[in-house]
Amino acid sequence: MGKKYIHMQYAERQQIEALRAAGHTYAFIAKQLNRSISTIHNEIHRNTMRQDVTNHTKVFAYDADIADGKAIKRRSIASRQKVKLTRHWQKVINTYLKKRWSLEQISKGTKVPYATNTLYNYAKDGYLRYRPKTYRIKKKKYHGVKTDRGVFAIHHISLRPKKVEERQEFGHWEVDGVEGPRGSDAILLTFLERKTRYLVAVKARSKTNKSINEAMDFFFRFYDKQVKSCTFDRGNEFTNGGNVMNITHAHNKKIYFTDAFAPWQRGSNEERNSRIREYYPKGTAFGHELQVRLNAVTKEINNKPMGVLDWHSPQFKFNMATKRTKRKQVS
Repeated sequence: MGKKYIHMQYAERQQIEALRAAGHTYAFIAKQLNRSISTIHNEIHRNTMRQDVTNHTKVFAYDADIADGKAIKRRSIASRQKVKLTRHWQKVINTYLKKRWSLEQISKGTKVPYATNTLYNYAKDGYLRYRPKTYRIKKKKYHGVKTDRGVFAIHHISLRPKKVEERQEFGHWEVDGVEGPRGSDAILLTFLERKTRYLVAVKARSKTNKSINEAMDFFFRFYDKQVKSCTFDRGNEFTNGGNVMNITHAHNKKIYFTDAFAPWQRGSNEERNSRIREYYPKGTAFGHELQVRLNAVTKEINNKPMGVLDWHSPQFKFNMATKRTKRKQVS
């Protein structure tokens, strides 16, 4: 009969924390605790906190208290008996699906008593109105844009402080444009706060300097105190001198530009744009779209929980960050 596995105890986790802080290897820790190296490796990697899931992920030190709490939570979830899909929960889940929530968001961000895999199984069996998403590879269109090259050197993304890169500070936004079909003038300007993933969409009548500045002014009218910097791509509507002067001088904000054809440098903004496309598929013209309707769409998106926010919603995180900012300004 094989050796029975014994769960990691809190005292062992305290030893791991101390040994890791002292810089010891997995092999050394495993020998001290009389455990296998794979057990120590899995324990540390499963229970180490990570601030983000971007390329600039900040990894915090292993913490025994947090690790023990996570382990207890996992055991309680694993010990649950499979809950039968009742008509009540079926109706609740389908209501969330109608609002374009994912099954993972429903499982981890609501009081629905089902694991994500269980919901997928029910969906596979036809009990839920779930349609799997299809993803497309977006091809970048190359345009000959004539812009003062000095602007990119002065405001290059590499000059952005480390605290902005690692999303440690509130108030730094990514900005992009969502365009309609060819021949349509109106576009959507999307603003994404990096730390909270809070999304704002503003309609611009066209890509002209005047229309873009009007849309920017509309955004700052409501969010001026929550903005410290804006990061743009190299679209001509953003790199023109009028837009740069409007933000840096009229609104006194810092701006940064990404490298050419580098959408991953505004990855969060691009991901949120794909959520907007669920409401406005490619080819949708925005000429007759009302701002109040855009506000309703972004509100629905912002109220969906996200795994990167520990299953809180961007709206909740943004409200909390705004309150902290106001308290600092008062003090």
